[in-house]
Amino acid sequence: MARETGVHEFADTGVGKPLAQRATHYRSIARWGCGGTVLGAALPAVVWAAGESGHASFGPLLFALGVLVVVAKAGGLLAERWGQPSVLGELLVGIALGNLLPLVAGEQGPALVRSDPALQFLAEVGVLILLFDVGLEADLRALVRVGPSSFLVALIGIAVPIALGWTAAAWLFPDANSLVHMFIGATLSATSVGITARVLKDLGVTQRRESQVILGAAILDDVLGLVVLAVVAGMVSAAGQEGAGPSTLAVAGIILRAVLFLAVAVGVGQLFTGTIIRLAGRSGHPEIMLVIGLGLCFTMAFAAELVGLADIIGAFAAGLLLDPYGTGVRAREDHATLGELLHPVSSLFVPLFFILMGAKVHLESLATPMALGFGGILIVCALVGKLACAFGVIGRGIDRLTVAIGMIPRGEVGLIFAGIGARTTLGSGPILSESHFSAIVLMVLVSTLVAPIGLRWAFHRLAAGSGR
Repeated sequence: MARETGVHEFADTGVGKPLAQRATHYRSIARWGCGGTVLGAALPAVVWAAGESGHASFGPLLFALGVLVVVAKAGGLLAERWGQPSVLGELLVGIALGNLLPLVAGEQGPALVRSDPALQFLAEVGVLILLFDVGLEADLRALVRVGPSSFLVALIGIAVPIALGWTAAAWLFPDANSLVHMFIGATLSATSVGITARVLKDLGVTQRRESQVILGAAILDDVLGLVVLAVVAGMVSAAGQEGAGPSTLAVAGIILRAVLFLAVAVGVGQLFTGTIIRLAGRSGHPEIMLVIGLGLCFTMAFAAELVGLADIIGAFAAGLLLDPYGTGVRAREDHATLGELLHPVSSLFVPLFFILMGAKVHLESLATPMALGFGGILIVCALVGKLACAFGVIGRGIDRLTVAIGMIPRGEVGLIFAGIGARTTLGSGPILSESHFSAIVLMVLVSTLVAPIGLRWAFHRLAAGSGR
């Protein structure tokens, strides 16, 4: 979906050093990451000791926040050093943290990390910034140019996983509300373009036709996935208010609101973005563009909620409003772009979201055969659903299997869907139970891990076949 924003390179990466020095360098990183996890596991004891001594009530929360941010960075950096997306490391560290805390702090530790309102709010800010960044990078002209192959690949990549996930959930949990089945299917829908784009860049194959189809389809897949999320979340909200499933007319109204919201954002951007940039430039302060951007991001998120849509739709629309063609909006030519100004902020808040999502995973909830089996079935549905994208490739000379593999990773998109399901209530409880949420995170982890490995194999196979 978005480019990887969780962890960024240190100045001294060890690249170019002798093998022995690089090994020492990576061992030090591993020790740092492991030490951070141990510190994270021990943080509740320190937190509650501080609280009992009569210190300010914000102190424990600030300490927990500091530890979580550092540990998330360590996990992401380790994952990158092992050739994996940073989100994978942040998730795994979060899972370890959430399930180790009871061993050293009873149930107080998980309660702080999993449900503290202040931490959850900061994680929500991270999601909004992530989707705002995605909107800034999206190029609407590129979406128009993707061609029929990318369009068909994106449609299949949305429809088939939803159908498979919905069917699997209905089969295993027949007594659950049909909206629960639909929401589980929706979590399988969108592709993480950030993970795919990074792997393609690392392999040096971004100019290949397969890569162009993958990237175009994944971007369109993101937009369609957000519309799907808006529809499903709106249906859940309508069902909660009316006590029954929404009518076909209500569903059509939700789709219309989502499309109109994005269209109006783009139209307003065409009219007023130039004026906004000129006013920011006159201030002479580059950071004014960041202030305006974040202000617009949060305001549009609020506006989206007012019209019955998810707040992340508004954040994404704010990015489209300011930079509909992904050219890099800036107040002056000698100033940094808004995306560059946003980089330090996103590197703080976005990893916090992923580590807290990982901390919500209860490994004991996967211990039952039913829950573990459901996680395995979701993984199969996720892989098969995206491999079906091969049937959408209609251009000659394009390897279908390579395109399909490139659409597999869910990454941050599936986690955002799962997070919304875990906190959105339907009747007396959340849409996604603990076991459902943990199974979805397991699916995200596997798809995120499989995609880079599969793409490397696919392009090496193509290179060997062409004699290069």
